[in-house]
Amino acid sequence: MTAKIWPRHTYSLSFLLPVLGQQGELNREQTSLVVRKAREHGIGRDDPQGLDFLIRLGLTRARAMASGPDRRLDEESILRAVAQDAGLEYKRIDPLEIDLEVSAGLVSESFARRNLLVPLYIQDGVLCVAVHNPFCPELWEDVARVTTLPHRVFLTSREQITRLIEDVFQFRLSVRAAEREIEGQAGLGDQEARVSIAGRLDPTSQHHLVKAVDYLLATALVERASDIHFEPKRDHSLVRFRIDGILHPVHRLPTSVHQAMLNRLKGMSRLDISEKRRPQDGRVQLVLEGTPTDVRVSTIPVAFGEKMVLRLLSGESILKPLDALGMGPEQLGAYQSLIRRTHGLILVTGPTGSGKSTTLYSTLKVMAHSGINVVTIEDPIEMIVEDFNQIGIQDRIGVGFGKMLRHILRQDPDIVMVGEMRDLDTAEEAIQAALTGHLVLSTLHTNDAASTLTRLRDLGVESYLLNASLLGVIAQRLVRTICPHCRVPSHPRQADLDGWGLGELFTPEDTLYRGVGCEYCRNTGYLGREGLFEVVPLDAGLGQGLDAGMDVEGLRRSIRTRGIKSLFQDGMEKVRAGKTTIEEVLRVTGGATSRG
Repeated sequence: MTAKIWPRHTYSLSFLLPVLGQQGELNREQTSLVVRKAREHGIGRDDPQGLDFLIRLGLTRARAMASGPDRRLDEESILRAVAQDAGLEYKRIDPLEIDLEVSAGLVSESFARRNLLVPLYIQDGVLCVAVHNPFCPELWEDVARVTTLPHRVFLTSREQITRLIEDVFQFRLSVRAAEREIEGQAGLGDQEARVSIAGRLDPTSQHHLVKAVDYLLATALVERASDIHFEPKRDHSLVRFRIDGILHPVHRLPTSVHQAMLNRLKGMSRLDISEKRRPQDGRVQLVLEGTPTDVRVSTIPVAFGEKMVLRLLSGESILKPLDALGMGPEQLGAYQSLIRRTHGLILVTGPTGSGKSTTLYSTLKVMAHSGINVVTIEDPIEMIVEDFNQIGIQDRIGVGFGKMLRHILRQDPDIVMVGEMRDLDTAEEAIQAALTGHLVLSTLHTNDAASTLTRLRDLGVESYLLNASLLGVIAQRLVRTICPHCRVPSHPRQADLDGWGLGELFTPEDTLYRGVGCEYCRNTGYLGREGLFEVVPLDAGLGQGLDAGMDVEGLRRSIRTRGIKSLFQDGMEKVRAGKTTIEEVLRVTGGATSRG
């Protein structure tokens, strides 16, 4: 489709007020108020400052609920009304969907800034364009001179377009310039290990590679990414962000720039730049607008070069109030009773990426105060928290969890967190610490509470030691939560319920919820994550089962008879509450073992 040539308009009151009235954003009284206030401030009806004047007034949208989060008439709500009136679509720009070659390849930066227009991507042969004001015939004549592609027009706020212009052109030009600078990268190993990112690339920096790396890091933090993957391919490098547990392709880089970027990041995290054959691990701290973010850096050789993964750990995402983790009231009460004990062993279990670190760090943060000594043993230290005494183990020199734990007990600890129980030696040392008056928290990679008990027994821990030391087990997973912006009622189909084996839990008449997909959630229907939990205190009944050598299925039945929810059951309750979907719970809880 070729872009329609609309009549010429500026965003004046004479243009905006009729549109806002027709779209139900302003009522007659509000419109009269705007006209009166404009006259008082010398704003004419055809003054192009009409949009800014409306925004400054801070009026309540006529059709918005008084308590709604978007109740104010701001630039976005005004432009949405304009778009609807003109048969266009307003778009919140997602940086992850931008095609940099299209955005910076079709128009110059000066043209983009002058017209507040950015090409976004080409989809099915149609050029998608974001623009602030499309009501300018000369603009589309200029666009037609640089491309013959039909185009689809989206309205977008000035702030989003300006940010996109800065990011797109600076990043793309930086990558291009970095290709020409590759020969001069030898000194990157001396870069400072702490980099400050203020949400924009540093305009004073002349180092193009630094600009490109800083752009990627800043974008990842703004987009709530938990991981950044740099993956070398045969003829390019792929950059992907993991957001809410799902990987999203973001950029394609030249192969020469790939290794230069890795060298920059290696230098920041004190890794050996010359070593590409062996895996390496390091860390660096970033600061985004005053918020420190610890980054774990891991490299490994793959078929086409060296792959790097950055794990981003910010205090805002890791340190949470306990009631924000996702536990229900009964679960939270049971967990708080466990951590109030002065000695004993508490285990948090689940696969990698299930939120164990968030639970442990948040718990320790709540418990830490000036009257106690909190010591952690980690491999590696995930995030620096000044309230804790954190120790990274040194496996390369023969100092593992078990050996370090023996030394820590001479440091007068009150609470000890052991990063992972990997072997019998670590388990026995942790149990001895729990038996000698210390509260010990640790993790295991097991599916649920019952399999945790049998795993410890299989490691060689005697049942009487578990009964004497173990306070409880917390198994957990992370599910994506339904996007609140596109959440709609939904009724499950009987065929789906039968296929899932959930015919006894739900019927087609039940009202559940799902996300239909929108610009806020990248059309996934999900935004953010929340924990599923199984909180199991060790009581006399479970202790007797351990002594009797009860298998994992027997232990699961014993846990269920106590009214303790399994992960699956907790997930189904969150489905009924409209927080997540059946599909998401089944994805993370797996098979029937978790249905309990």
